[in-house]
Amino acid sequence: MPRPRFSYVVLLALTLLFSGRAGAASNAAFITLVPESDGLTAAYHLDSPVTSLTLGRGPVAWQNPVWRVETPGMEIRGPEVRATDGHAFSDFTLRIQEDRRFVDRTYPVLLRLGDRGFLVYGPFLMARSAGIGTGLKHGIVTTLPTGSQALGGYFFVGPADYVTPVDAKRPDLGRLIARPDLPDAWRAEVTPGLSRALAYYRARLAPRDAVSPIIVYQDRPAPFLRGSVTGGGMLLLQIGGVWRVPRLELKPERDRLLAHEVFHLFLRRHDAADFPDWMNEGAADYATGLVTRHGALPTLGEVQIQLDLCVTSLGDRPLDSPATVARNRMPYACGFIAHWLVDRALRQGRTDSDAALFTLWADMATRDGVTAGDSLRQAAARAPAAARALSLLLTGSGGGRWALWAAAVSETGVPARYTDGPDPRVLLSP
Repeated sequence: MPRPRFSYVVLLALTLLFSGRAGAASNAAFITLVPESDGLTAAYHLDSPVTSLTLGRGPVAWQNPVWRVETPGMEIRGPEVRATDGHAFSDFTLRIQEDRRFVDRTYPVLLRLGDRGFLVYGPFLMARSAGIGTGLKHGIVTTLPTGSQALGGYFFVGPADYVTPVDAKRPDLGRLIARPDLPDAWRAEVTPGLSRALAYYRARLAPRDAVSPIIVYQDRPAPFLRGSVTGGGMLLLQIGGVWRVPRLELKPERDRLLAHEVFHLFLRRHDAADFPDWMNEGAADYATGLVTRHGALPTLGEVQIQLDLCVTSLGDRPLDSPATVARNRMPYACGFIAHWLVDRALRQGRTDSDAALFTLWADMATRDGVTAGDSLRQAAARAPAAARALSLLLTGSGGGRWALWAAAVSETGVPARYTDGPDPRVLLSP
């Protein structure tokens, strides 16, 4: 099948990424991306031959059937590419097709945008073998983001007419990537919620780099609404049929998703270690509520919903532990409860200001090497009962943990009662 030829945004000059150690790589793998009718091909060329090359950074995707080696005499086993006869090689080609799976806490490898656009998760393309850097070679393909950010997260490959301002009169809102024939009414749905969230966070958080979102609008039919943020300022909205139903009651959910994902653009670690999922997702969910409530504390009814999800999904395991796998709503709900405890401790009886919590988040984003758990515990220390409840949530375990947690929360001024049984709960009272 002939390869489609597109008019792309700009040509990408050669960009090398050396696994976070600029200049340290002794070999380099250069990637040439070519759009095909059913996906992309990624042709690799190494400066020096190797007998194996390990690929992929971030969540492992190599069991995924969308990847395959096209080059005769080459194979991929797990993340490792090698010649079938064991000889050294310097060239091979991967074919990548659209990833239609949806796996919790895992980025899809390649997403289709309309007929001519693609979204690729760059870290999966990077060489992981020691001493080998990775770069995109210039050619007909371009990316957005450009430069050194291109392989840091999702990047767009496609024609220029896919990229437009979110609002031509508001350049501060960033850019939108979507199929050109997307109805204007659907594009307009993004603007109010995005504008509100950006204004709220910009007034309270000072990122090292200006936050200017690149919103990717993927509207392939699906019965859900989903968002994610990766490196380079890319914000992906996967929009199912629910988004397109013109019902007033759906607007709060659309705006909530935008506020949640935009927060991820602000609260980002700049060292090698990211925050744990419970911190990232819990803070984003909690901040989303602050935007909606204009800084007021959540109602006990809102807290109860999150607490029920947390107690059920976390059980007797410690939240802040690598052994506790983040699945489904657990990191969101339990992270929300952790931030509720800290927020109440920081306000010291005031209910009208979230300034102290945003100051804490801003400090955490700039203090590399400090753990999320330690930062939150230090912030809550001014309120001993709240600090005790937080520690029980983060590091407590065992069958008696939730009863002790309820007692500590009661000392903060919110009556709480633990009920045991087949469906254990912690009930909050006004």
